[in-house]
Amino acid sequence: MKIVRIMIENHSRIADINLQIREHAIFVGANDVGKTSLLRVLNLVLGCSTSQLYQALTIRDLRQIDRPFVTEIEFADLKHSEWTVFPHETTISPDDHSATLTVRMEIEADPADHESVTIRRWFPDAGSDRSLSREQQAAFGWRYLPASRTASSSQIDGPNSALQALLNGLELGEEQEKLRSLLVDFNASLRTSEALEALRDDIAKHLSRAMPRAVVKEELLVRTASDPTASVLRDVSLFFDRDGEQTPITQQSDGLRQLLLMTLFDLAENSAHTVAIDEPELHLHPSSQRTLATLLQNTRNQKLIVTHSPYVVQQFDPSLVITITADGNCHQIAPDRRNAIERVLAHWWSARLIEVLTARHVVVVEGIADRIVVERAAQVLGINLDRLGVVVFEIDGADKFPNVFKLIGPDGFCIPTYGLVDEKEQGRWLGAFGGKPKNILNKKLWVCKPDLEGEYVGGLGGTRVAEILIKAGVCRENALLQSCDASTVSNLSAESVAGFCRGNKVAAAVAVGEALTAPEVESITSLGSLLACFKQMETVI
Repeated sequence: MKIVRIMIENHSRIADINLQIREHAIFVGANDVGKTSLLRVLNLVLGCSTSQLYQALTIRDLRQIDRPFVTEIEFADLKHSEWTVFPHETTISPDDHSATLTVRMEIEADPADHESVTIRRWFPDAGSDRSLSREQQAAFGWRYLPASRTASSSQIDGPNSALQALLNGLELGEEQEKLRSLLVDFNASLRTSEALEALRDDIAKHLSRAMPRAVVKEELLVRTASDPTASVLRDVSLFFDRDGEQTPITQQSDGLRQLLLMTLFDLAENSAHTVAIDEPELHLHPSSQRTLATLLQNTRNQKLIVTHSPYVVQQFDPSLVITITADGNCHQIAPDRRNAIERVLAHWWSARLIEVLTARHVVVVEGIADRIVVERAAQVLGINLDRLGVVVFEIDGADKFPNVFKLIGPDGFCIPTYGLVDEKEQGRWLGAFGGKPKNILNKKLWVCKPDLEGEYVGGLGGTRVAEILIKAGVCRENALLQSCDASTVSNLSAESVAGFCRGNKVAAAVAVGEALTAPEVESITSLGSLLACFKQMETVI
């Protein structure tokens, strides 16, 4: 069975949601918007005992203490064998006779103690509020790997590790007896070893001095930890064998240990119905993130993943991605919009676009030169775009904006979007935003007249920009004068210098950006006005 719906109301860190979960769910968004909190809530409902619930939940988990904090999780695709565990709790559709199962948890302020809570967890369709049994909780098949994990030796190779779970689950068949015989023979050899007998004798004598009764060597035994009558693979480990040197998996690099942990966890939990993983990309190189994402995608159980990695997100279909915005609301592509944007997704589902999905705000610009100037100008004004969660996203051509806006705007992932565009291209951008121009211009869309090169040269002056370009090595003085048909630098017009910059967009943007001062940024009309909005945001934080 798999999760098909998640409803959460009145949680202190998560906005009220009622999400339809498709095959998998990939949650993305900026830091501190509630992604991890969502997985934790699911783990409370599906993975914790009643005593653990009372340890984990407090009155501070309720947004409003006069209302219950409610979580409801609906399952579908139950197999016949799973129906027997929930004989009275499932709902059968009269149309196709399919079964669904809903589990609900409510946390309320305790009327007798306002600092405490009361907790109920039950199946609302069962006709009673009887709490779920251990067998029913186990039947959910829920597994959770939090971001607070560490790839320690015990997690990778300990008695409760994923590796030991895999080894314990192996069906050895005829090899079982062969391995058992080897262990019995090996332990017999250890028992009769003269060197070990002398060691046991020394240990016994030293112990006897500190104990009330004497200890003899026959009471001590040196043997394998594995019990031949039980599991012959107990305490067996995994090693890398490279050039004849065998190194334990616990002695690998942090990144490789994390990848091993994720790989072993996923293999060990292959029998689970739903696996939730918070930030699977921790400590992993981008290429390893891509490999891991392919592994996660190809396994047969359902995955609920919180990630900041574009490499992980890119491996999954966009319809499975759910963005959580700064206000805590969740957004996914609506089912009736999926066909309409398939062509767009094919071109735009890239690592750079996925970075936008984790942003609190996005500023869309036409090209890389515009992005360079915007980001540098923000630095000059002391605006920390990263702290504000602002991503400047270049789309390599103004004509692509309507398609991109379908993905990230209100009909897509609902990322608050701003635009900076050349004057001649403003029509199609205004059309994409929709609404009256007076409600869009200088609020969501800023227009460079005639373009950004024209504005920054006009604000700084032709001579000032020419000197910047020459000093930065973008061009020689004679070449610039010849290109602009001028005799001296002081005679250069703003229009001719702007024309030169348009022919050398990126190099000119880098040079001018590095030389900008705060008053000069404010003299660039559209850019200064756009950044003033983010300056105001920064004062609110």
